[in-house]
Amino acid sequence: MVRYEIKLAGPSEGAAGEGDLSFAAFSLAHAACGDDVLEVRIGERMLLVWCMGCAVMEVFGPCNR
Repeated sequence: MVRYEIKLAGPSEGAAGEGDLSFAAFSLAHAACGDDVLEVRIGERMLLVWCMGCAVMEVFGPCNR
């Protein structure tokens, strides 16, 4: 059984607007993985992205604290 580490990628407390770039950063980091990257919409404002080649999974969307 393969285990995947999942983390919620949301706006950081640092620079304003940095959270908006987290999906772009993930996409660029895994661009070479090609068809091993799967995107699944979760509800209206959330997106789960799974790179099977790198065993990385992230959830992008609004972060309610």
